[in-house]
Amino acid sequence: MSFRYFFAACTGLFLGLLMFCAGPVSAQAIGVLDRLRPAYDAKGIPLGGFRLFPHLNFDTAYDDNVFRLPAAQSDWYFRETPTLRLQSQWGQHFLEVYGGADNYNYSRFSSLDLTDWNIGAAGRYDIMRGVSLAGSNTYGEYHEALYSPNTVGNQISPTRYHKNHSEITASYHPASLGIGAGFTVDRLTYASVPLLGGGLVGNTDRNQKEYQAYIRGFYDFSPGYSVFVKAAYDDRAFDQFLDRSGFHRSSNGFRLDGGVDLQLSNLIDGEIYAGYLEQHYAQNVTAPLTNISGLDFGGQINWYPTQLMTVHLTVAHTVSDVILSGVSASEDDAGKLSAEYELGYNLIAQAYGGYTHSHLQGSSRSDDYPSAGINLKYLMNEYLSANVSYDYGERSSNVAPANYRDNMISFRITGHI
Repeated sequence: MSFRYFFAACTGLFLGLLMFCAGPVSAQAIGVLDRLRPAYDAKGIPLGGFRLFPHLNFDTAYDDNVFRLPAAQSDWYFRETPTLRLQSQWGQHFLEVYGGADNYNYSRFSSLDLTDWNIGAAGRYDIMRGVSLAGSNTYGEYHEALYSPNTVGNQISPTRYHKNHSEITASYHPASLGIGAGFTVDRLTYASVPLLGGGLVGNTDRNQKEYQAYIRGFYDFSPGYSVFVKAAYDDRAFDQFLDRSGFHRSSNGFRLDGGVDLQLSNLIDGEIYAGYLEQHYAQNVTAPLTNISGLDFGGQINWYPTQLMTVHLTVAHTVSDVILSGVSASEDDAGKLSAEYELGYNLIAQAYGGYTHSHLQGSSRSDDYPSAGINLKYLMNEYLSANVSYDYGERSSNVAPANYRDNMISFRITGHI
C-alpha cells in the first residue's frame, strides 16, 4: 500500500475516532514555542501606530557533504540573516512591511557563496465583523537546494531565481457558515548556472507564470469543530514553448478537497483534509508528458500532552515542476513528526524526524528522503538567544548516482529588539 493511501485510511479512522470521542471543548493549550515569555520576547521599537522588529541570526555550521553527492566533500560555512518587519498596532485592520537577506560564505568552496533577499508588504481591511479583504506581494531572489532533482550533476553552485508572489483573498464568516476565496500569481525567472570545468547551463526554459484561484466553504457545526470543502484551479504557463529537451511543459489542473478544523478538548487541535487532484500537461506531438491524477491530502495535528511539551504531525502531497527529460513533475508524499520540550523556562529542546517519497512522473525513478534532527535553544535575555543543532539528511534513489548522505552541526546566535 502506498504512502498516500495508507494516510487516507488512517485519516478516515482518526476522524471517526475524534467524532466518536469528542467531548466538551475547554480552553486551548498553548504550544511551547508560542507561549509568551515577557523576560525574553522581542519588544520591538514603537513608531507611532506601528512597531518595528529588527532581527539578526548569525550561524556557524559544519556540513560534511556540501554538494549532496555520493562522494562527499565537507566545508564550514558562515551565515548571516538580518530581517526587518514593521507591523501596525491598530485595533482594526492590519498592515506590515518587511524585508531581509540570507548570506552564505563558505571556507573552501566559494562557488557556493550566495545571498538571498526579499522585500514585501501585506495588509488586511476589516469591512465588518467576519468580513475582510487581504492582499500581499513579495519579491526576492532565492536559490534551489543542491539536492533538487533539477540540479545538473556537474554544476558547481545552486540554481538562482527571482520570484514575485502576489495574492489577494476575501473572507465572509459572520456566523457559523462562511466562505473564502483567493487568487495568486507567481512569476519565476531562473539564472544560468556555472559548470565544473567552465561553461554555463541556461535556465530560461524554466521561466514561467503560475496562476491559482480557489474557493473554500466552511461550517462551524460544533464548538471547536469546522468542516470545509475547497476547490482550487491552477495554470502554469512557460515563456518558451519548448524546453531544452524539446518538451512543452505548460499545464493546468485542479484539486477538490474536504476536511476538518478541530479542537479536541484542550489536548489536540489542527487541520486535516483529503480529496482528489489532476494536473494535465500540454500534448507534445512526439513525446507527451504524463498527466497526474489521484489522491490529494495534507494537514497538521498538534498535541499538547503537558504544558511543557508540544508534538506536531504534518503530512503533505505536492506536485512540483521538473526539467528532466520526459518527466512531467515530481509527485511527493511527505510526513514529519516533531516535538518541543521545555527543559526550563528559558531552555527548550526540539527534535524532528521526517520522510518524503518522491516519484518522478514519466520515468521509473523514485527517491526517498529520510531526515532527522535535534536542537537546543537557550534564551539569554530579551535581546539574545543561542541554538546548537544537528541535522541528518539522506536521499536513497533507484538511480544510484543520485544517492547521498549528509550530516550538519550548527551553532546560532540570534539578536532581536
